[in-house]
Amino acid sequence: MADEPSQPGDSPQFTVSSNKSVFDVDGHEHKVRSYDGKLVPPFEEKGYREMRDLQLRDDDILLCGYPKTGTHWTWEVVSMIVRKEGEISKVGKKSTFLELGLGKLMDGIPSPRVLSSHMWFDYLPKQISDKKTKLILTVRNPKDTAVSYHNHHVALKALQLYDGPFKNWFQLYMDGQVEYGTFFDYYKDWDNVIKSKPDLSILVVNYEDLKEDLPREIRKIADFLQISLDDQLVEDIAKAAGFEGMKKAYLDLKNFIFKTFFRKGDVGDWKNWFTVAQSERVDEAMKALQGTRFQNLRYTL
Repeated sequence: MADEPSQPGDSPQFTVSSNKSVFDVDGHEHKVRSYDGKLVPPFEEKGYREMRDLQLRDDDILLCGYPKTGTHWTWEVVSMIVRKEGEISKVGKKSTFLELGLGKLMDGIPSPRVLSSHMWFDYLPKQISDKKTKLILTVRNPKDTAVSYHNHHVALKALQLYDGPFKNWFQLYMDGQVEYGTFFDYYKDWDNVIKSKPDLSILVVNYEDLKEDLPREIRKIADFLQISLDDQLVEDIAKAAGFEGMKKAYLDLKNFIFKTFFRKGDVGDWKNWFTVAQSERVDEAMKALQGTRFQNLRYTL
């Protein structure tokens, strides 16, 4: 049976789910899962199927965003804000990552829970609208995202997800032959959600803004969550959430997967990877986001 993608706005029917491989131009394998006609990570099918019916709490917070747009960083910041502690979590974003199908395991997490997912809105829990769940959406410029996404996969050698060179990965990334499709379609879809569902409470957090002024962004997120923080706590959270501090904290956890979450964290590192032609191709693709809130992403600080 062939994959049958859902029509825009339809509730997903989950017609097909299977592990598959995508190959770059030189035959390097990229392992993914085909789920309802979309490419997602090759996790167990259970998580994807159960996500829509997940029971939400009234005070749950849901963090979303395309991979490598600062979701781990923002999750830690939000987690510290809701705990009112300037200390990195001992379990990390994976403890509430919906794609993993953690189900009952998340029942033991104290409220307010900071849930996370990279999925499109139509695949997220149905109760979001009824529960008035606060959503935080991360975004980062697509050039740095491409570089970070490639290095993330290559670093996961033990999982053998992909080990090809960046120039080959770039082609897959631009063609949507990676988990969660193209960056551009992903954020165009989210812009449509924001415009068509004005009752949703959604805060967009830009990676570049976090890099530019982390205390300012911590206050913005806290205001959105209606949580009061004094200046000292903002300073403590900013210090703990600084890139080098977070990188060290994750490395100290001695988990090989955690080590892939933080590499450089620079804005503009793409200049060390992209050819002129590749940069121009992304610029052309960004035209798909004209007229959206994502049309003016920053490539440098």
